[in-house]
Amino acid sequence: MPTITPDLHKPLTLGVITIVTIIWFGLLGYRDLVDPDEGRYAEISREMVASGDWITPRLNDLKYFEKPALQYWMSAISLKLFGINNTAARLWVALIAFLGSLWTWYLGKRLFGEPAGFYAFLTLSSGFMYVVMGHLNTLDMSVSVFLFFGIGALLLAQRQRENPQANRNWMLFGWAALALAVLSKGLIGLVLPGIALVFYSLWQRDWRLWSQLHLGKGLLLFFAITVPWFVLVSRANPEFARFFFIHEHFERFTTEQHGRNEAWWYFLPILLLGVAPWFWLGLRSLFRPGFAWRARSGGEFEPERFLWVYIIGIMLFFSIGSSKLPPYILPIFPALSLLMGQRLARQPGLPAELVTFGLTLLILVYGAFQVTAFRDYESAPALLAYRNWIIAAVVIMLAGGVAAVVLRKRKHHAIIVISVSVLLAFQILLWGFQTQSRHRSSHELATTIQTYLKNLPDVPIYTVGYFPHSLPFYLQRHVTLVEYQGELEMGIRQEPEKWLADWDEFAERWRAAPQAIAVFDMKSYPGHYRKQMEKLPMKIIYQDTLKLAVAKQ
Repeated sequence: MPTITPDLHKPLTLGVITIVTIIWFGLLGYRDLVDPDEGRYAEISREMVASGDWITPRLNDLKYFEKPALQYWMSAISLKLFGINNTAARLWVALIAFLGSLWTWYLGKRLFGEPAGFYAFLTLSSGFMYVVMGHLNTLDMSVSVFLFFGIGALLLAQRQRENPQANRNWMLFGWAALALAVLSKGLIGLVLPGIALVFYSLWQRDWRLWSQLHLGKGLLLFFAITVPWFVLVSRANPEFARFFFIHEHFERFTTEQHGRNEAWWYFLPILLLGVAPWFWLGLRSLFRPGFAWRARSGGEFEPERFLWVYIIGIMLFFSIGSSKLPPYILPIFPALSLLMGQRLARQPGLPAELVTFGLTLLILVYGAFQVTAFRDYESAPALLAYRNWIIAAVVIMLAGGVAAVVLRKRKHHAIIVISVSVLLAFQILLWGFQTQSRHRSSHELATTIQTYLKNLPDVPIYTVGYFPHSLPFYLQRHVTLVEYQGELEMGIRQEPEKWLADWDEFAERWRAAPQAIAVFDMKSYPGHYRKQMEKLPMKIIYQDTLKLAVAKQ
């Protein structure tokens, strides 16, 4: 039977896009925001809306300069339009991730043909890390997509060197995208493409590339987009430049002060897990890409080689750094999906893909029956409840696997079935994480506090010895930190009057207040704070395995 391509079945393709869109944005607000990352970034955006100050980011009413402001602005707009809720807090991330997958489709179509673009879209929107990070309110997705907008524009521009107007327009689009990447997460928005550009041109001996970058106009556009906010925030906060450019870039990358140092191979298993269920396809695309290892004479532009250099450059850059976290390599997955889509379009069948699909299914089955073995502070009942969601994901994937095997001779349909079933299964795993909300979010704690206080705005709320990041978002007000600084150390140095450094000052305020609430970390409360709190008038109003809240009697 002949291979069926998207060119022959456009109604099917549009139907698949519709289904993927529904699954991608479905139940976006069902899960509560997870601490610390989702709570942090949602609260910064909420405070922009509440204060009207869109220049100086603040977390818990303290200056917060670890990252630039673009995502805060976009999420703040969402919160202003749709209210203070989970859906609005996550909407920007889900939207930019989906746009990134559509851009990957468009790039693949322009560079390698319609089937390759469509398969790149499917593999990206069903890859484990891209799906998960596309539904978590963090900054990694924004910078990854804007980086790939920039890289993709470069690829399109260099393929049209003989068309000066198209070349210029795509390059300016790319420079604008890189500016937005810098405004999303900092200088890596320029560093990562720069690494790829240097090593590609050296390997390919494509010196003409540098004359096709429109550096003059491009840099003018880049600085026109990025400089205004950096100038405004620096004028309002003289301490910003040193903290942002030196501490958050140079010191974070070269020192272990954040406690995130890992082995050099740390990102290799993350890459394999992140590309699931397309393990083997991803490995083949990296080790046997669609170009000759020896560069062609003449320096012709090769998009496959540039994508490969971009991927490997990112892996090496973060591998040699002293700070490592799994989402750091998220930018490689759109580029890798393009290489995978091209390979899928060329190969006649899917035997290896069906095997790795089955391997992913077995991993989920194992996880379902071993779920309680992974517990830390989470309660066993909550993890057992999550098992039901894992089983539901297994059932969906099993049905998709059976259908894919039946359709294995109709490659196009089999790829669609695999991708859609995996996307739905991964979404079910995300939706099911709501079973862990009591332990991983502050929503229930905030609801209890609001009910107890009947929303009285003047009652002081203290967090002692730690900071539950989503609590201010759900309370829609600040809390006072006691004996804790953490990532808010810089902000506290600028406004020390907004926190309490020692227990005695807290106890004095507690006794003087007619009403008050204090929240503790259950890891430290029993051994460190319980005896001291028993000397104060209080009663417990909330407790789970991670948090405890008391109110003044």
